[in-house]
Amino acid sequence: MSPDVVIVGAGITGCASAYALAQLGFKVEVLEKYHPAAMGSGWTLGGVRQSGRDPSELPLATYSVSKWSSLDEELDAETGYLQHGNLRLARTEKERESISALVESQQALGLNLSLLTSSEEIRSIAPQISEKVVTASFCPSDGHADPKAAVAAYQRAAERHGAVFSCGEVVEGLNVEKGKLKSISTSGRTIHSEKCLLACGIGITDLVRPLGIRLPVQTALATVVQTRSAEPALKPVIGVADGGVTLRQERDGRYRLSSGVRPKARGLIEVAGRPTALTSIEDVHQVLKASLEVCPELETVPMESFWGGLIDMTPDGLPFLGEAQGAQGVFIAAGFSGHGFGIAPASAHIMSALIAGQTPELPYETFAPERFQDYAEGKDDSVTATLHG
Repeated sequence: MSPDVVIVGAGITGCASAYALAQLGFKVEVLEKYHPAAMGSGWTLGGVRQSGRDPSELPLATYSVSKWSSLDEELDAETGYLQHGNLRLARTEKERESISALVESQQALGLNLSLLTSSEEIRSIAPQISEKVVTASFCPSDGHADPKAAVAAYQRAAERHGAVFSCGEVVEGLNVEKGKLKSISTSGRTIHSEKCLLACGIGITDLVRPLGIRLPVQTALATVVQTRSAEPALKPVIGVADGGVTLRQERDGRYRLSSGVRPKARGLIEVAGRPTALTSIEDVHQVLKASLEVCPELETVPMESFWGGLIDMTPDGLPFLGEAQGAQGVFIAAGFSGHGFGIAPASAHIMSALIAGQTPELPYETFAPERFQDYAEGKDDSVTATLHG
């Protein structure tokens, strides 16, 4: 029998949506070119945050944090979720003004976010932070999770509810007739299904372009460095005002350090059948330099590995969530701009409700896939990706 819903992409959004749809009784099949968490959901820092969100995205983040708190129990697996807060640091006077404005605006939206105005306050939460940093925001309800563990937990829970995962299969096209989806063509077969969810990150544009759907997604690069294991010491996620570097300590003691974005990625190659984004010595150097400026104690922790990650950036830094205009049955969840990991529970709720013909509990109209139909190519709308949730 053909699936009721085909999901393209087995990142955290695809796996969480598969779980949500399978719970609703849909027969779900997930198609993945490589393996679960092969792309963005595998290399991300894994932040789960509300602070620093666009106001339209904040309800999704708040909803998701409430879900993350009990997700291990719900999925019957460890996601590595820890709610130890998020510190966003100001390194200059300009950044101090930015952080102060952020705290004021987000407090007005009801978020528990504090402005710390002394090194003593900051170091009482994270003693590793440089004494030179004297201003920061702190959101105690933010946190982080283990990216690959979280994706695997969602996958196994979806499978227990009947979802099927087909890895190593490439989706080559969507067959739409008279404005309605009829089937999905892959590298090996044709799947007859009238509903599909495209949760395939940077691969989204190639699939929707033949349908006349314009999604101005640019591919950007982030560089991630992982150290060897050290004694557990740093609890919150650490970021900076301009999103240029973010870091956290993982459960096993290793530090994960992530850069800001390079607007033009160098591309993607396959190494031993795995997708690999090309980064450089200069990119790695910049990550280490910025990390040491805010957390000098990292100087004694040996570097273990580094990698690049590709980000599906939209002009406004907000995702596409909804059904495609003119292609009934084609649903889109992409363009998360480096911060889709933490809101996966909300994205899955919205998309599963829409696919089921229900009304989501969360506002989603801002994320309409058609909002850039009149977007001028080449327009300089540079967006800073915060890269940690």
